[in-house]
Amino acid sequence: MLLEVCVDDANSAIVAENGGANRIELCSALELGGLTPSIGLLLEVKKHVKIPVFCMIRCRSGDFFYDSCEISTMVSDAKLLSENGADGFVFGFLDGDQNVDIKSCNVFFQSLPRNLPCTFHRAFDFISNQTNALQMLKDVGFSRILTTGGGPDVSSSLNELKSLYTQSQKVAITLMPGGGVNEANITVLRSIGFVEIHSSCSVYTSDGAYGTLFNNPLPNGKRKIVCRQKVENLISKLNQL
Repeated sequence: MLLEVCVDDANSAIVAENGGANRIELCSALELGGLTPSIGLLLEVKKHVKIPVFCMIRCRSGDFFYDSCEISTMVSDAKLLSENGADGFVFGFLDGDQNVDIKSCNVFFQSLPRNLPCTFHRAFDFISNQTNALQMLKDVGFSRILTTGGGPDVSSSLNELKSLYTQSQKVAITLMPGGGVNEANITVLRSIGFVEIHSSCSVYTSDGAYGTLFNNPLPNGKRKIVCRQKVENLISKLNQL
């Protein structure tokens, strides 16, 4: 079972790999759900880790309905990140009816200078007809889908995840649970049949006086970083399954 860990700084990527993670989802601003990382961050991460690094492509926080300028921005970001070592991308475009924006997804795939694997992120959880979306996402070019099953976290959506997993097998697209994945629920996720999971494996750490000085919106100036022990614990549990 493969473990993908989401990070928004180079040290967390190093910690994730050292703890046994199999793939990195690289973002900026995880407190906003993850935005596009800088080229500088990607270069620093690639300097230190050997496992694949998939870059989030999301130009802003908020919904997943983007105008033409925003799509163009994300296409340009993906091209530059691809040229600087990205091993794959994580993105998701919806239309005004909360369905997959096939046209924009096609534009994105056709613009990539290299044929890289892509994950449709948790925008999937906002799609009204997820079963129909599975085939659409496969056809447009996605390798996998990141989802909680539609709920706030995977533990609250196990029945939905089980149903979606069955449908995904018919379509031949990888479904990857993410959102609250931990030691307590990976056994049931594996029993359903999932072969990849996504987790932050994170803890809060204090940035000292900076949180107060700059009025950091996070409590007491804290931010999340990857915890090696959490990664190792997940890997140990996975190895027992």
